[in-house]
Amino acid sequence: MRLTLLLVLLAMTLIHRLSPGLFAVELDMSGLRIPAGEIRGGGPPKDGIPSLTDPRMTPAEKATYLQPSDLVLGVEMDGEARAYPLSILSYHEAVNDRIGGQPISVTY
Repeated sequence: MRLTLLLVLLAMTLIHRLSPGLFAVELDMSGLRIPAGEIRGGGPPKDGIPSLTDPRMTPAEKATYLQPSDLVLGVEMDGEARAYPLSILSYHEAVNDRIGGQPISVTY
């Protein structure tokens, strides 16, 4: 799997170098109600949203901070299951965890 990922990244880099405009997106800025020069970037700075790494798991019956109606993102691998509450993912947006010794990344 790592070799496949490496080959895909290598191919994408090569394609980008040979055809740098291939992945470019041009936005139609005509007809804006706000002058383009007045539009500013916003949001958190680079690395401003902390990911969770190796989160502490709580058994469902002890997760008193959750309501039955709360949504979770579930992952099951090799019979081991995890539930990541959307109320937590909304803040962190990414979780780096391990299931059965296998590293995973959960993003929202």
